[in-house]
Order: sequence, then C-alpha cells, then structure tokens
Amino acid sequence: MSDAPIPGDYIKAEGKAGRMGVRLMAVVVEGDRGRIYLAPTSEHEERAREVEPTWEPSTEIPPDRRSMFTPLYGLTHFKHLFTPRQLVALSTFSDLVQEAISRVKHDTLGARASRPLKDNAGGTPALPGDDLPLRDGGTGTTAYAEAVGMYLGIALSRLADMCNGLCIWEVTKTQVRHLFVRQAIPMVWDFAENNVFSGAAGDYTVSLANMAKVLDRVSASGSGASLQGDASTQSISTYKLVSTDPPYYDNVGYADLSDFFYVWLRRTLRPILPGLFTTLAVPKAEELVATPYRHGDREEASRFFLDGMKKAIGRLAEQAHPAFPVTIYYAFK
Repeated sequence: MSDAPIPGDYIKAEGKAGRMGVRLMAVVVEGDRGRIYLAPTSEHEERAREVEPTWEPSTEIPPDRRSMFTPLYGLTHFKHLFTPRQLVALSTFSDLVQEAISRVKHDTLGARASRPLKDNAGGTPALPGDDLPLRDGGTGTTAYAEAVGMYLGIALSRLADMCNGLCIWEVTKTQVRHLFVRQAIPMVWDFAENNVFSGAAGDYTVSLANMAKVLDRVSASGSGASLQGDASTQSISTYKLVSTDPPYYDNVGYADLSDFFYVWLRRTLRPILPGLFTTLAVPKAEELVATPYRHGDREEASRFFLDGMKKAIGRLAEQAHPAFPVTIYYAFK
C-alpha cells in the first residue's frame, strides 16, 4: 500500500513481540480430475483454531543463527513450529505407540498359545526370557513388541518432517513438501497443513509404509552392532578398516538440527530406551564442530575444532590397520 518494502528488522521485532499470526488462505480438496483449490470460510478457520493440544515440545530451539532462523522472528521453541492440530495428531500417534506395543505382546502370546511349539507342548504362552526388554538384549516377546514400537516411533519422527508449520506447498506435485530440503530450519511465510488421514504425503500410514518397504528387503539373518565413542580417545578403530566422513568445521549444525526429531523420539521411545533419552535435548558440548555460540566467539570455536580434529585424526592414525589406508572425505567451503 505504501509502495515501499517493510524492513526486515521491523518484521523480526513484530514477531518477537508476539504480534505475528497466521491466516488461512486456501483449502485443497480432492476433485474428480485432481486436486482443486477453494477459498476458505470463517468456519474453516475457526475449526482450525479451536483445537487445544494437551502436550507440546517445550524445548528451546538452539541459538545457532547459521541454520536456525525462526528464533529471529519470535518462534523460539519447537512447539512454535507446529500448528495446534499438528501437535494433537503427532502426540496422539506418539501415545498410541505404547498401546501398540501392548497389543503386539498380547497377540504374540495368544498366537503361541494357539500353536504351541514342540518344546512347549502344553501351550504355555510365556517362555523364559519373554520379559527381558530390548535394552537388555532380549529376544523374546517383550523385546519383539518393543522392536515394533521402535519402528513406529521412528516413523512418527519421520512424519514430523512432513507435519509442521514450515512445510511449503509443492505446486508441481500438488502436495506438501517436507521441511528438511536442506540442513537448516528456515523461516517461511506460507505453509501447508496436511491432512494426516489423506492417504498422501503427510499421512502417518504413508510414512510407515515406506519404512515397511525397507524392512521387507532387509535380511533377517546375521546381526549388527553400533558403538559410540569420543573420536579423540576411542579404541574402537584399533586394527580396523576405517573410512570416515567427519564434521565439516562450521558448515552444518548436526546436533542442533537433530533436536527437531529428538523431542518426538524422546517422547515416544523413552519407555523403551530410557538410557538413550536421559537429556531433554541432544548432547552438544563435545560435538566436534566450530559453533561460535557455544564457545564465545569464532576464534575459540575454531581452536576447539582444530584441536579436537587433530586429536581425532591422530588417534585414527595410531590405531590404523597396517594393511589398509585410512580414508577421510572432507568438504570445506
């Protein structure tokens, strides 16, 4: 109206003051020959606003301004990145994971009772080790049910990428596009809130089905293990063949970005793996990246990274298998 652009500093100040809101611009519906766009009514907007979630991720978004842009506009906590309906949907699916675990355990015991094993001729549902949980190395009924719950929880975490207030509408495919198209949480000015029961992108069953396709093709034989260690002090690599892709200085805030998924994984999977989710957010103090906000300034962040990387590479060199080279892939801007 004024023939002049609104200054960015003014927009940020209004957002931080809590005076930035949302307006419903259109409703996308299924038509006879594809999706069509309708102008919203006041009832549509009122229905969206009347939802009240009973839980929300109250964790603060890390103040890393290289990859976290929403706090500049007043969206300072992860709860601000979701609409009320999205919070209700995601938290409901999260609650249902524990119910699914109980159902799987009940059905497994019931199936065993109806078809007794040769060494269980009496049809006794429970066997030794059935109560041993997944975190303690269990392989019986409880661990099996918890493993199913793990996949359901991971699928929910994946759904959060498609079910938040920073997902734009992809015009060419006429569907919601997920948030993490790059390694950052950007600020957007229009977003699409998908229907989680639509049978399309952003539907929980769609996310789950994509994961199931992978599981169908993974061999059920053999086993694998994953160990975590400080790269500067670890002994895991002793006489091993090492090929590694280390952190890229200050290019990507890995741990900070991981918090987006961690808040949902922690809520859903903490009963299964309590030791893995003891902290409210992803641990960051020892992460080997040059992050100025953690170390006071760029110089200290650079010193932390270079000292740590020198120790880590030295450790790999000391323990390297004599018959093979250590390969390191490093991209630096």
